Amino acid sequence: MRAIAINMEPLKEIKCHKCRHVLLYGFDYSVNNCPQKCNSYNVHNFIFLDDNKIPEWIKFKIEEENWTKGKLHCYNCGFKVGSFDFVSGRKCECGSTVLPSVHFITSQVDKPVELCLFNKVTEK
Repeated sequence: MRAIAINMEPLKEIKCHKCRHVLLYGFDYSVNNCPQKCNSYNVHNFIFLDDNKIPEWIKFKIEEENWTKGKLHCYNCGFKVGSFDFVSGRKCECGSTVLPSVHFITSQVDKPVELCLFNKVTEK
């Protein structure tokens, strides 16, 4: 007899909204560290990346700009997908915490979703 199990697993990939090229896979995004829990970390606007776990292609762009400010473009089609700012130290809406320096703009990327994956389980 066969049974099918359904698992909800988050698909952790970010794609360019224009060409659908995968920009990140298996990434860690920053969680809301604000004690007031303001809307700055709302994933409907931005996806902030953990400064310690930035992918190589983004590190290369940051180093090109001497760790200051810049825009992130899809390395496949050149579409603007985000930006970084290591100079201003932009604060969250309530002003209590500094936002992470690197972010994607959710309207410019296909953001992560939860997928329903079917696993076949066989009984003996």
